[in-house]
Amino acid sequence: MAEIVLTARQLTICHAQHQAAVIDQVDFQIYRGEIVCLLGPSGIGKSTLLSTLAGLHQPQAGQIELLGRNIDQQKSQLAYMFQQAVLVPWLNVSENVAFGQNFSNQPKQSREQIQARVQHALARVKLAHLPHAKINTLSGGMAQRVALARSLAKAPCLLLLDEPFSALDELNRAQLQQLLRELVLEQEIAAAMMITHDIDEALLIADRILFLSGHPAGISEIWCLDQAQPRNLWADDLSRIRQEILKQLDQQQTDAMANAKSNPHPNPKH
Repeated sequence: MAEIVLTARQLTICHAQHQAAVIDQVDFQIYRGEIVCLLGPSGIGKSTLLSTLAGLHQPQAGQIELLGRNIDQQKSQLAYMFQQAVLVPWLNVSENVAFGQNFSNQPKQSREQIQARVQHALARVKLAHLPHAKINTLSGGMAQRVALARSLAKAPCLLLLDEPFSALDELNRAQLQQLLRELVLEQEIAAAMMITHDIDEALLIADRILFLSGHPAGISEIWCLDQAQPRNLWADDLSRIRQEILKQLDQQQTDAMANAKSNPHPNPKH
């Protein structure tokens, strides 16, 4: 059996401003060599779950372990990509990729070691020819490649991605999806978990799809995808999974509308 990279046990997460649970008693594992996609309706708590896994928020209950140790002791093994590239505008491309390498939670490295990591990461994202480019000269696709290179330069065990390709054009999206698959397959990154609203994106790159639903949210469905790469989106088995996901989304919308009708004047949240 593949090595367990991340374990979430009985994870309960609440909004900071009130006590209502957003995520309730969620259990799952992520294994070495796999990409897990997280699907669910807008506002269900996907980003809240992912940022909690990254250690950006504390859960109200439950445990998160990375490589068998508490996540608080393993933050140097994590990298996080946002929907929009979060880059430092006054640093050039290579400086952005190197940014954070000598933070206190990172292993100490020499300047030469950092430079070697930066050069390798830029080569992987096909930006080796632009190390000194200014951030404000980059397209959206290039900026997101820089963000991916910065994550890769950390040599993370687990990469967490919050809709990282949703704002990109079709060509850049396809290229970065393929690159993510290669990075995990070649074990430059042990595993990845990605939020997406694009069902076809999940069907193309995921090894498993977790579906969040309910209020508070839990994992209501898991699909395992063992089809060989590259995948044919219109193959019968993927078409069946697509229809099952759409059915889940439709049911969530129906439930939300029914709840709104039965409770037209909810108490304001504090």
